Amino acid sequence: MENLRSIASVIRDFQFFVCEKWQLASDRQGFGNTANIGSITAINDILRGNGIFAKLGEEWFDEYWMNYGVTTMKKGRKAIPIRKLEDFVEFKGGDKKLIVPIETKRRKRST
Repeated sequence: MENLRSIASVIRDFQFFVCEKWQLASDRQGFGNTANIGSITAINDILRGNGIFAKLGEEWFDEYWMNYGVTTMKKGRKAIPIRKLEDFVEFKGGDKKLIVPIETKRRKRST
């Protein structure tokens, strides 16, 4: 304990923030083998709470994730589960312009 102040830390400059899950959520499942809600990954969007639901609001987030993969839509003759927010908003008659495009490590998705 006497030398604690002289030991160099491996981390520094923490930045803390707080926001609601729906503000950070994406419309995709997280990684792993459980059904979980994925998150946005761009640090600037995370710090601003600028997820894909940011303009749609918490009600759209709740309804989308309660129905994720359960609600179906017809594509041709086949009923397919809805697993993209664009499809869900269209299915419910909402305004797709309110979907915030999110950055991914691979590419920026446009709506």
